[in-house]
Amino acid sequence: MKKKSQNNATVLYCFKAQMLLEFQKQILTEIVTEDGLLIISPGLGLFQILCSLIQVYSTGNHLILLLNTTKAEDDLIQEQLIASGVTQHTLRRIEYNTTAEKRSSMYRESGLFSITSRILAVDMLLGRIPTSLINGIIVANADRVKPHSIDELVLRIYREHNQEGFIKALSDRPEAFASGFAPLQTTLKTLLLRKVHVWPRFQVLVAECLSSTSNNVIELRQPMTEAMQVIQQNLVHCLEETLTELRRSNPTIDVGEFTMENAFSRSFDQVVRRQLDPIWHRVSPASKQLVGDLKILRQLLNYLTTYDCVSFYSFIETVIAANTSYDGKQVRQSQWLFLEAGDKVITTARKRVYLREQDPEYDDYVEVSNYKDESMPKHIKLTLEEQPKWGLLSNILEEIEQDSLQLNAGDGAPTLIMVSERRTCSQLQKYIVDKDRTEFLNRIARNFFRWRASIHQIQTTVMNQASTAASHQSTMMRGRPPPNKRRRVRGGSSTAASSHFASGRSYTLAETFRNDIIQNMTELNASTPDTTDNEDENDSAYQGIMAADDNILMSDDSILPTFDEIPNTTLITIQCYDDNTHEQVLEDAQPRFIILFDPNPAFIRQIEVYRARHPSVDVRVYFMVYEDSVEEQNYLSLIRKEKESFERLIHEKSVMAIPLPDQQRKEAEITIPTNSRLAGGQLRIEKGPQLVTVDMREFRSSLPPILYAEGIKIVPCTLQVGDYILSPDMCVERKSLSDLIQSFNSGRLYTQCENMSLYYKMPILLIEFDENKTFSLQGVSDLRENIRATDLSSKLVLLTLAFPKLRIIWSSSPHETAKIFLELKKTEEEPNTEAAAAIGAEENEDGETIYNMTPQDILRSMPGVNSKNYKIIMSQVDSLDELMHLSLKKIQDMIGEEMGRKLYTFLRKKKYY
Repeated sequence: MKKKSQNNATVLYCFKAQMLLEFQKQILTEIVTEDGLLIISPGLGLFQILCSLIQVYSTGNHLILLLNTTKAEDDLIQEQLIASGVTQHTLRRIEYNTTAEKRSSMYRESGLFSITSRILAVDMLLGRIPTSLINGIIVANADRVKPHSIDELVLRIYREHNQEGFIKALSDRPEAFASGFAPLQTTLKTLLLRKVHVWPRFQVLVAECLSSTSNNVIELRQPMTEAMQVIQQNLVHCLEETLTELRRSNPTIDVGEFTMENAFSRSFDQVVRRQLDPIWHRVSPASKQLVGDLKILRQLLNYLTTYDCVSFYSFIETVIAANTSYDGKQVRQSQWLFLEAGDKVITTARKRVYLREQDPEYDDYVEVSNYKDESMPKHIKLTLEEQPKWGLLSNILEEIEQDSLQLNAGDGAPTLIMVSERRTCSQLQKYIVDKDRTEFLNRIARNFFRWRASIHQIQTTVMNQASTAASHQSTMMRGRPPPNKRRRVRGGSSTAASSHFASGRSYTLAETFRNDIIQNMTELNASTPDTTDNEDENDSAYQGIMAADDNILMSDDSILPTFDEIPNTTLITIQCYDDNTHEQVLEDAQPRFIILFDPNPAFIRQIEVYRARHPSVDVRVYFMVYEDSVEEQNYLSLIRKEKESFERLIHEKSVMAIPLPDQQRKEAEITIPTNSRLAGGQLRIEKGPQLVTVDMREFRSSLPPILYAEGIKIVPCTLQVGDYILSPDMCVERKSLSDLIQSFNSGRLYTQCENMSLYYKMPILLIEFDENKTFSLQGVSDLRENIRATDLSSKLVLLTLAFPKLRIIWSSSPHETAKIFLELKKTEEEPNTEAAAAIGAEENEDGETIYNMTPQDILRSMPGVNSKNYKIIMSQVDSLDELMHLSLKKIQDMIGEEMGRKLYTFLRKKKYY
């Protein structure tokens, strides 16, 4: 493969000169000419620039690697390249099922490859890819690259062995580079770059290109109904009270970002957790409840303008159900529900759906629909308030229908409607097609009352069973102390987390709310009352909001012998926002009328680009937004924050210290004791990189990149015993705090320590904490007067008693772990990677496989499965799901009667929490 330098990479964007605007050509020229980080405003065509950049290097014998993309993004890039005429050197994706030999062969054939950072890092460390012959690496979604990540490890290895290849990074998320201390400088240092290209919307060339287009935009500020305004005002009041209480309860944290404006944005949850994570062990349970309440209130504000009145009220009932005690269990209730504003939210949301006899409006209200299902209560009147935007959309479509008759010789013109969620797509499609629009909401209401009746029946059954069990237990517990006299375990500590894992995962209210919403939406969108015998029940429940109501019912005569093409001029296309497909949607639909049902700044800019690319096409845009709503506030906040982010980036770019490329990695000294009979047994000092054998699965953590940056040579392989091999006698099993708790509860840690003690003289259990959190096993408030065997500290004591050779090392962060490893290796021999991979492995087992080991780990942790028979199961069973459905006889035929019985019993065991 002939290697070409970056200077020989000519700017070949003539292939699409008619499609690229002037500022896009300038951007492409800059990033091809010089390595750097491109930060561009969302909606200005970053995906098209990325495809153009890839196409520049599609000709010739290049080896180009694309990092940080998903499979869906790779498919879109592939389609774009084929549409542009690239047929020979198309983008090929390397996945986990690609064997090492196949990958090595593909690398030497050259071409364009999309690959995960983990696979690439392993192949680079093992020499499977000719790193010196790589022409360049393109990093997409550069805002996701963090310090000490596997992406940084890949770039560091690449730059050490290849000084001539290029590195180009792209991102359209300026907000990600504007938070923290010197974020732009830190990102450039991580990407090993020195140049940054900043292209905001207000850049002179961009503004000139987009300002010359027509400005046929109709802004429609739709007022909310009186009930919606009442709900919004009271939700905002509850949010403000919750935020005030959180500030009062935690006076030591920086509350500068705890503002109402930030509370409306989706990123506010991350802001709160970033502030509270370092002191999370000292945060009271009430404050943790407030954090969950903030998320729920923000979601309700979003759902108010997004979903219909029935769905919104079902969400409210979900919150009430999550705060209701049942089965004798105490639930920490959300405080905003006890506020007058909270009660007003619940009452008004109900009145949008139906009225009770006790309501003062009941007698005067005339019910529109007389049809009632048997599941509906008889003493109610359905109100079923329609979303105001639906009627506005209907009026817009009627106006478009009249105006489009004057276009294309009276044939009409295509219309594009853009929404924020897929469920809105489905609802609008039914609303537009259904002539009887009253029946549209009636159907959802009938499903709602059926769902509520079934939930009530289930709750009644559970409560009856609980009361029966309690009465039976009371007769058995006479003479014993009551169980409720012990101290309650609070949910925020590590010990509490241990008890949660022991008795099933205890969900927070926000998580329960989200899970219940998924179930609610599946029930409300059911097209028929009979939902039994549904083979895809689990799948539809998982998709929930995102994919509800997408089923297409076909009759017997739906398949026709011939197909007629539908004229494009008569189509009304409804699409969801997707940053990577915005341009393709506009080019495919070629709309003359665009309706923005939900505001989105990125798509508005994409429309500007589309207009500039097609100046002869008069595109009319209808911009819909609720007046004086949180939706409007969020839209304006996004625009303002983006502008402020670019201003900060421009300022930091002008004053920051340009990161210099790292010098050659320091070679650590190795101190090795010699024979005492030679020269008095002095210590022999050798220079060279120290060696650590690392398990493949550990490349999910940040420790391998840190070890490599400290001058340690890491050799990846699949280890059956341990995670890190420091010497022939020293084996380390690394556990984070959450992993430690899970390993104790599953019994996996006992087996791991047993294997380490069997094969190594010095087995080490490394307990590693997060550097951004406190270095504490449990909070002071969680300490008890009496010691219990279920406590985490008690389990650690029992573990050391069971394995006297085991050493426990406490590390406050991955950086501290790297220093500990260097100290431990100073007087030790280097490990033998082949010997370490063979320990605990069967014959003919490859220690360098890169397959996803998660299913194997799950299988080997099951009772009855050991290192002798797990391969037999893997050779005869394709998946864990197939194993779950095997009979006892088939399992015993594979692994024997005793082991087969244990495995079968475990697979059929049911736990009730």
